[in-house]
Amino acid sequence: MRIAFSGPDNSGKTTTVKSFLYTWNNYITPKKTYRDLIQENNPKDSKDITPSTQSTILDSMAKVQEENKDAAHIVYDRCTLDNIAYTLWSHEKGVEGFTKEFCADQIAIMRESMKHLDIIFLCKFDESQQIEDDGTGETDKEYIKEVDNIFNSLYSQYNHNVESDIFFPKGDSPCVLTVPDDAQKRIDLISEYVDEEGDLYGDEDSVLNSENLKELESLVYEQKAEVDREEHMKDLHRKFGI
Repeated sequence: MRIAFSGPDNSGKTTTVKSFLYTWNNYITPKKTYRDLIQENNPKDSKDITPSTQSTILDSMAKVQEENKDAAHIVYDRCTLDNIAYTLWSHEKGVEGFTKEFCADQIAIMRESMKHLDIIFLCKFDESQQIEDDGTGETDKEYIKEVDNIFNSLYSQYNHNVESDIFFPKGDSPCVLTVPDDAQKRIDLISEYVDEEGDLYGDEDSVLNSENLKELESLVYEQKAEVDREEHMKDLHRKFGI
């Protein structure tokens, strides 16, 4: 099983990964993490990224996922999907260099890397939380909410099973699932998909069968975003339809 936890800053990804590794201690993490790649490329904060740094981070993360494609049990704190979310934010804000052509090239790399993952658990940003500045994460709530909205749109894109899905290639993508805000509830939910040995439950006893998947998803997570995801999704298609 190759599992990734994705989402905006301050959505509890790192904490959840630590809890996951405590529960399933036969899993490993990559030697070089997404955070390592960011620090190596030295953006002052998430909003200061450039096309060059984003491209370098994406290429490196795609390489890490490919190198670990045969790993029996590996978990990622962020993956290539996260990189694309921040690239799309920069494009929507008109940041220099984040052209439609650049974004399309980056999306193509991300699409190819999706085949090296089995499940992406999408962590949502809890707007009610108090954010403390510990020097390691983003503290601008409005910015975090904007990036969270992009993740919402990407998830909607996946969940609606659009014929011409430019982000998740048909038949060669991981399962994408949202998880609750509460840390313990996240582990409880993951336990519905992953057995004690860290493997995916078989179809006969798994909630991942096609009949139950969408029903379970709607029960375990209440969508809270105020944006119109349908319109946002259409806008992404209009901009990057390839």
